[in-house]
Amino acid sequence: MNKKNNLFLAVSKMLYSLTHIQKEENPYASIDDWNIYPSSPSSGDILDIKGKTRPGENIGMKVSFTMYLPVIDNEYSYVFENIKIPDGSNSFMVRTQKVKDLNFIVRMFIDFKRTFEADNGVAEFFEKNVPAGNYEVVIQGTANNGENEVRADFIATQIIKADEEGNFFLKYDTSILPKGEFTVKIGENEKTVTLI
Repeated sequence: MNKKNNLFLAVSKMLYSLTHIQKEENPYASIDDWNIYPSSPSSGDILDIKGKTRPGENIGMKVSFTMYLPVIDNEYSYVFENIKIPDGSNSFMVRTQKVKDLNFIVRMFIDFKRTFEADNGVAEFFEKNVPAGNYEVVIQGTANNGENEVRADFIATQIIKADEEGNFFLKYDTSILPKGEFTVKIGENEKTVTLI
């Protein structure tokens, strides 16, 4: 990613932060309980996440999953075609293992590319308060010599705001998630869901 693209992305984030109020998570929020429906979803289902906390509380939600990406000609790659970034405070992290580097590419009207060199075979990208919108994201890079697959861990966070009665509700699109297990953590409570 060249300096011009870096500057454009930095200015875009600054303008977004000036025009959007960033909700901050209360790390001490007490969650009475929360549930996911359906409990055994299929890939592409919209999940209903419901729970109860104190009135008007801002609750942090974290979604995490792991993928094993095949290595072809010493390269690994995966494309997320429609990542939906919510309004408000958020973050996105990718960590790849057994690699020489990690390229994180956001495809918009031009490609925004950032490259991260590995430290002891681990390369990581982290960004917070990404402007809301739909993005196409490419994860790619060079694997260590002799590797057949690369482990990639993904963690995304966002804020859920409870209403005046303490109820919170969120619809979560699973279309970008791979089949298999992923974990949802709200407050201190964690649930593992399997996409079939």
